[in-house]
Amino acid sequence: MLVSIVTPLHNSAKTAETAILSVKKQTLIDWEMILVDDFSNDNTLDIVLSCTRGDPRFKIVKMSKNVGAGEARNAAIEEAKGRYISFLDSDDFWLPDKLYSQINFMESHKVALSYGDYTEMDIRSGKKNISYKLPSQLSYYDLLGGCPIGCLTAAYNQEYLGKKYMPLVRRGQDWGLWLDITRSGEHAIKYPGNHAVYNISPNSLSGNKIKKMKDIYEIYRVKEGLNSFSSLWHLCRHVKYVRSKRI
Repeated sequence: MLVSIVTPLHNSAKTAETAILSVKKQTLIDWEMILVDDFSNDNTLDIVLSCTRGDPRFKIVKMSKNVGAGEARNAAIEEAKGRYISFLDSDDFWLPDKLYSQINFMESHKVALSYGDYTEMDIRSGKKNISYKLPSQLSYYDLLGGCPIGCLTAAYNQEYLGKKYMPLVRRGQDWGLWLDITRSGEHAIKYPGNHAVYNISPNSLSGNKIKKMKDIYEIYRVKEGLNSFSSLWHLCRHVKYVRSKRI
């Protein structure tokens, strides 16, 4: 069964090759990787073309202006033809058995949305900081209180759920997608093993905490339709969760 891999790129010249090579090394070979160049102004596109030349499993989409990671991912989702849609950002990478372990688990257990444990690495030093061991499953209510799911570990069954897109907010787009999928009663289920490495970089969007809180509140109010009291309640849960991760 075909797996579509969604990868947005914006000025990713230093990291894109590592992400692409990690996909090429996957033991599961029935995949397509949709790389969306979000109007980069460095040589990202040249590197991507060099890394993917001659392999028809790669598809490159070029945006005519910078639209942000969420909309770039949605452009890739629109093009995706796989039974499963998975996500890998250009500064992260997978270990070789990631797709095989995940898709085999999803097929065997009839899972609509899955995620896995992952390791955090400092992109400057190459030092592995921490490995995140996540709960075995997460409900909609669980996810309202925070998002432990690393986007680079997640995949959903497009054949079963249909195309699901990310909300167009600057931060937390992936979390908004998991909420959308689980709102109807589906649970996100963890597949075995740790097969992904998440790189922390100086350009990480997570640095602006106030703007991130505003985006989270917007998802509660606009996307989830919660009243102001419920939104504030879950926002407090979210803040508590984020703080607990850093202990």
